[in-house]
Amino acid sequence: MLNPYFAFGVPAFLLVLYVAFALFRRSSDIPYLGFALFIIAGFLTGFSLQVIQQAINEVEKTSLEHVQETHLYSPYLLAIPLIVGILLLILNLIRGYLKVKNVRLRTK
Repeated sequence: MLNPYFAFGVPAFLLVLYVAFALFRRSSDIPYLGFALFIIAGFLTGFSLQVIQQAINEVEKTSLEHVQETHLYSPYLLAIPLIVGILLLILNLIRGYLKVKNVRLRTK
């Protein structure tokens, strides 16, 4: 799970997918694409948490230096996809709240 191609490749693919959906959302009138963006951001966050948990588990069993030498990157770099995922989740939660608030104001 800590293979660099897997640990960073899956988040990179999810970011590309997120950007593609975001660009499509701008040129489309489909109302549920925002929810799809929220789900993609949630997958990114969840996957990143699992990879970090695996890294922590391996560091506890061996040492930080051994994990760095084995996987050829610092486990601290795994925080980058997690932070990006959390920021995207917050952004989508704010967008969703504003959309619900806007719909409720229109219906009154």
